[in-house]
Amino acid sequence: MEVKRFFASSMQEVLRMVRDDLGADAVILSNTKVDGGMEVVAALDYEEDYIPEPSSLAPSSVREPSPSQLARMHAEKHVKLQQEMESARRRIESVRDKKESIMTQSRPAAEPQVAEWNELSEMRAEIMEIKGLINNQPSQKDIHIKQNSRSVVQQQLGKTLDSLCLSKPIQKAIISSLEKGLNYDEAWAKASKQIRSAVSAEQAEIIDQGGVVSLVGPTGSGKTMTIGKMAARYVMKYGSESIALVTTDRYRIAAHEQLKVFGRILNVPVHTVDEKNSLDSILSQIGKKKLVLIDTAGLMHTDACWSEQLQELKMSPHNIKNYLVVSSVGQYQVMCANYYNYKMVELSGVIVTKVDEAVSLGEVLSFLIDTRLKAGYFTDGQRVPEDIHLFDKNEFFERAQALLNSSERWVTINSSAENIGHEAFLSHTA
Repeated sequence: MEVKRFFASSMQEVLRMVRDDLGADAVILSNTKVDGGMEVVAALDYEEDYIPEPSSLAPSSVREPSPSQLARMHAEKHVKLQQEMESARRRIESVRDKKESIMTQSRPAAEPQVAEWNELSEMRAEIMEIKGLINNQPSQKDIHIKQNSRSVVQQQLGKTLDSLCLSKPIQKAIISSLEKGLNYDEAWAKASKQIRSAVSAEQAEIIDQGGVVSLVGPTGSGKTMTIGKMAARYVMKYGSESIALVTTDRYRIAAHEQLKVFGRILNVPVHTVDEKNSLDSILSQIGKKKLVLIDTAGLMHTDACWSEQLQELKMSPHNIKNYLVVSSVGQYQVMCANYYNYKMVELSGVIVTKVDEAVSLGEVLSFLIDTRLKAGYFTDGQRVPEDIHLFDKNEFFERAQALLNSSERWVTINSSAENIGHEAFLSHTA
């Protein structure tokens, strides 16, 4: 950058001087009335094109200055250093004049001369320091490279988090929390650690804790199959004498048949809530069981029976721990809607199902981070009881990464499916 001062008797004259000396691209940094006319400070080549746009991920309170503001700040600093250097030069010249005057008069003044020489040395050191500051000022190009590097890392990390299917607010929070100067691998390592630490998980298995446990959630989330897997897992560890199964689904014909099949295979009693047997009366009858698993009906929240069922769970004098069952193939918004629909029963945690059917797990991770519910189990298949696992957040995140790394496979499949659909449409309209 080139910064100069111009002085003339009028503004028109000083502007003509700026144009003649620096050209039409010069930037006027300041103008001041002084004795005898006008003084103008102008700059040339402040490289505005190198300044990147403020990052869209940064909060408005910390937006980077505009290119013109950066140029003005840089130029003013340069001018200030030039002024300090000129002041130092004048002081050196003053000391030199005094020294010459002393030598001319030939007066014995050894001590004053030593003092003058010391002062002169200090002046020279000071001016050299100022020169060093001027030379070490970062150029606009250097600033641009550094800012652009951070922007590129942010963009790369944003694409990765987006491919992982994390929610936008979580992506923004992660990116804005990372310090400057990180390369992509360092940024991804820190982001991965943040995601894992934000997920909560049960430290012990639900079946080992015992008590009365109900699984709630919409139709198709996998409640009954998960009940069967939990029951089988319990029987293998403790036997079938201290466990019982209960179903509250008396709204659909033969809705409890699958649970009864599990009961017969495991030699575990199955109780059905109906007009003659309330949930509380059944729980009182089997109160000596170490573990009671309750399978609830998957009803729409607009159904009157849905509210009736939740009231049974919420108002029961028995200590019922309610776990929301969330399918990995569901949308994030649907998961959140189900959370708010079932929140009234004071959820103890969540069980994640159908992990083997998911093409991404970022939706589930976002849901767990946002709700702060503890995850107890996740299931990944139809085998009983092999395909149910204690939720380990590190293992779950590794699965999410594995799906992220194989995302190209899904893109290929989706493209093929679109071509098939397009061909089918053409053949139908032909």
